[in-house]
Amino acid sequence: MRRSNAVPLGRSYLTLAALATTAGLTAACQSTQSAPERQVYCGDDQGVIVEEDRCDEPNGRYFLWTAAYGRGLRPGHKLTGGTKIPFGDAAARERYGLPPTGKIANGTVVAGGFGSDSGRGSGGG
Repeated sequence: MRRSNAVPLGRSYLTLAALATTAGLTAACQSTQSAPERQVYCGDDQGVIVEEDRCDEPNGRYFLWTAAYGRGLRPGHKLTGGTKIPFGDAAARERYGLPPTGKIANGTVVAGGFGSDSGRGSGGG
């Protein structure tokens, strides 16, 4: 009769392996979910929020600003940092996860895009 070379694994070893796997998966999930939400606000050249209807005007005086500003900011609030997007620049809007045309409500949460760097601007002003 042949003898087996298999080593039986104890319960404590299996429990430790399961905990390590769970901890790794939890850390991986948290790192992908910890990215801050980005919001969009209509503002002037200096980053002062204005009524969102002004960003419908094609005169180039108002811009869409995007960053992790938080929700519920009102006209008159000064935005710091973020990315300034000319309202009519369809390509820039799409790069930052916005529809290429149309009105954007103040405080809209943006998903995707690559405009999460605060302090970077995209031309137009």
